Amino acid sequence: MHLRIKTVFPQLMLDYQLPQLQIKQQLGRFEYEYEGPRIEIDQQQPRNELGMGDLRHFARRVVAAGRQTSLTGIARRAQEGDRFAREMTSQNTVAQLAKEQCFDQIPEINVDISPKTRPEIEAIYGVKIHWIDGVTDMEAIINPPKIDFIKGRVDISLDKGSKLDLKG
Repeated sequence: MHLRIKTVFPQLMLDYQLPQLQIKQQLGRFEYEYEGPRIEIDQQQPRNELGMGDLRHFARRVVAAGRQTSLTGIARRAQEGDRFAREMTSQNTVAQLAKEQCFDQIPEINVDISPKTRPEIEAIYGVKIHWIDGVTDMEAIINPPKIDFIKGRVDISLDKGSKLDLKG
């Protein structure tokens, strides 16, 4: 008889996948808004100087001229009254005052450049820039290793034969 020993060694089966990193990226960008080019010309003051202004300017000018005319008229009448009171007996004051008033009405002619102020000119151009940050999304995929353990074994069997031969 023979003693037969068959040994199967234990095995460790290791299976793994490398880790993965997925990156999704949205790049930064900018958005812009712009206004213009636009030119605004304000000719109100030169037009007012030429007498072609709006109603408010005309009313202010007429009110100022009327006030000045009334103050000048009041002053002239007061002076004439004082003169008339002083010279009433000595000479013909009424005729003299009428004669002076006739010659005071001769207009004076002046030549000048008009308008004196320049129009207001404004150039408008604007840019607004808004920066929008980019986004990065990272995802790590980690798979655990797969481990299989196969147990070892020892098989002992006796072969049939004539005798058991044990040697030590």
